[in-house]
Order: sequence, then C-alpha cells, then structure tokens
Amino acid sequence: MATGALQQAQAEKLTLLVAENKSGYCGVNLAKPGQLKPYQARVWRGGKKVHLGSFATAEEAALCVARTPEGQAAARRAAVAESQGALPAAPSGASLNKEEGTVPPMPPGAFVKEEGVVPPMPSDALIVKVEVVVKEEEEGSDSRPKRQRAK
Repeated sequence: MATGALQQAQAEKLTLLVAENKSGYCGVNLAKPGQLKPYQARVWRGGKKVHLGSFATAEEAALCVARTPEGQAAARRAAVAESQGALPAAPSGASLNKEEGTVPPMPPGAFVKEEGVVPPMPSDALIVKVEVVVKEEEEGSDSRPKRQRAK
C-alpha cells in the first residue's frame, strides 16, 4: 500500500513533505496505533484545522494532504526555500542552530539562575511595599482574625 501511494504521488507530480514527527510527513499524525487506519491527515484552512480522513499508511495520508491546495502551496514554498539554500522552517517554539551544539544567545535582560544566588534588580524596577494589618475582634463573635487591606 505504501509503495502504491508513493507511485501515485509520483504519477500526479505531487510532493509528500517529510517532517520530523512519528508519521514522517507534514499534516499526518499517528492518532490511533493498532487500528486499521491509524494515520490521520489534517490541514489548516481558513484558520481552522480540517480533518481529511484516516488512512492505513502514513504515505496514503501524506498523499491526501499533498492533493489539497494547502499541501501544494507548502510544497512550492519548500521547493523555493530549498532552491535558495534556506533552512527549512522550524515549528513554532523550535530553534535551529547552524552549528550543532551551540547555545543561542540569551535575550536582553535574561539571566541564568544559580542556586543560592539572587540576581540584581534592574535599575528601572519598581519596589512595591504591601502591608497587611490583622485585627482581632471582641470575644463572642467569630474567633478567627479578620484581614484588612492596607491603603
């Protein structure tokens, strides 16, 4: 079945976009392991996630995604980026470093907390003092102290 989907994609001149996920393809996820059709194909359309169907193989689901206008547009973007020598787009929250093992620069104002060390306060920080006053009420009423907000 998988080779059939790959051959069909080649016959239709479609690109199955690979991804670093469990299924190996963009828009495809392994939703129900152990089921007859465990792979689901989905695309974002008009700001909403659209379910395209469930499939027996990841390649069949990727073929379904590749046939959509969103899949074709993504394939064109990937081809342009590859021809320009650009790095592939990273998922949100991920970062790509050109050199493996390098640490990205820290943003301004960030610090690494060492245990037992308090970082210095920024010069433009505001210090707010809050005072809580607790009054005891006369006996005979509720024995719990009442809290009042300081003004």
